[in-house]
Amino acid sequence: MNREIASTLDELERKLHELERTLTQIGSREIGSRAIGSRAIGSRAIGSREAGSRAPAGGDGAPDQGTGEASRLVDEAVETQPEAGQPPRGAAPTPRARGLQGAASGYGKPPTAAELLRFRERLERTARELTHDYDELLGRLSTVEPAPAGPAISFARGAPSLDIIDVAGLRAAAARAFDSDPAGTTAYGTSIGYPRLRAWIADRHGVEPERVLVTNGSMQADAFLFELLVRPGDEVVVERPTYDRTLLALHNRGARLRAIDLQPDGIDTEELARLLGDRRGARPKLAHIIPNFQNPAGRTLSLERREALLALAAQYGFMVFEDDPYVALRFSGESLPTMLSMDPDRVVYASSFSKTVCPGVRVGYLVGPADVIGEIAKLATNTYISPSMVAQSIVYEFCASGAIERSIETVRGALAERARTLAEALRRELPEADFGVPEGGYFMWVALPVGTDVSALERAAGELGVSFVKGTDFMLEGGENALRLAYAGVTPSQIDEGVGRLAAAYRSLA
Repeated sequence: MNREIASTLDELERKLHELERTLTQIGSREIGSRAIGSRAIGSRAIGSREAGSRAPAGGDGAPDQGTGEASRLVDEAVETQPEAGQPPRGAAPTPRARGLQGAASGYGKPPTAAELLRFRERLERTARELTHDYDELLGRLSTVEPAPAGPAISFARGAPSLDIIDVAGLRAAAARAFDSDPAGTTAYGTSIGYPRLRAWIADRHGVEPERVLVTNGSMQADAFLFELLVRPGDEVVVERPTYDRTLLALHNRGARLRAIDLQPDGIDTEELARLLGDRRGARPKLAHIIPNFQNPAGRTLSLERREALLALAAQYGFMVFEDDPYVALRFSGESLPTMLSMDPDRVVYASSFSKTVCPGVRVGYLVGPADVIGEIAKLATNTYISPSMVAQSIVYEFCASGAIERSIETVRGALAERARTLAEALRRELPEADFGVPEGGYFMWVALPVGTDVSALERAAGELGVSFVKGTDFMLEGGENALRLAYAGVTPSQIDEGVGRLAAAYRSLA
């Protein structure tokens, strides 16, 4: 489009040159001088488009005035004695005006000086107006955000991509759910959840069904537990960084949050011990821990730190909330025992099928002491009567058939490749980045050099069509030079492209 506009303006400039030659041909030196001046004005105006600036003009933008006495006299004649039959200024060109080039070539009736001057003025005014409008368009164009380099790539959401979800297995599970238990699948049910799935979960964890409650996703389970245990002003230990929705939920409960730094092998239990041991130190009601492939840091709590944390909980009388939705998604290293299995009376455990089946089912659960689960069941009854029996019935059929094991293997394999690809791309494209490669899960925590403004990086990356979550979202304070990259929802080729764009955005801020 710019090329076509430029071509039109070039044609306008060519007409101004032809007009100069024609005026010269009719033998008026003074009029020719005036025409040359107008050509310079038109050339300057049109030339301004190449510099991306408005056309220069004298005074209020009117054209320069000629100085020849003959030009002044002719101008007066034109103004006071217009030629009969001439259209008003600004009207469409007459056939004689359109035939200017023919007149210059020596055929047809030559135009008079008055006609030529009137036409010159119209052409000159048109050049100024068009050039002004075009420059304004170019100025507006410079403020438009650049289009992304290609399809958007998101490292922001912790969800698996469709290609690693067992859609066929879910479809078959849904058919079995309605065939095998239509009454239970379509009923309200009770707040404890779909009984068959509750029993399957209890067996999986080696506990009685009375210690299990199935919810609409693990965030619902979190909310119920916080409502039961946390009152305004209660102290709660959290990891630093930790899941942003956890921080929001606890903040909304009025909790006083005590953030403890993460080490490569999980929460710093030595730091926590110092905080608890201080006479004026923390006396938490609860400690929220994501032990496996932590969100957002991707780190795993070592066995030694699990034991130390449980010992501190017993000594200082607080509960441990083991928030563990990624436990099944280990693709390297050795599995560790849950803290629930290590101390079932002091731990409340939560997990979810969103990561192993699909996010859309919205099925999570709690396992804990029977009295705690009983109280939460009452809260659930008063909140929604029961969770979704349809979704939980489908998940039960998916699990009982063994499809979940096949699904987990598919997801593990994909996650392993994607985490490896992400690490390689970061080393290649962004060597300034500091990160650890997780042994499972969805997330990688990346620290950039101190002084990096990740908020500015987020904006620059967004202009290139790539997104992530800022480190500050996962901390009460700090994290300005960190970000979380979720690799579960992007293919290896998208990871390579996305990291390339991220690196380009980072370089643009230097």
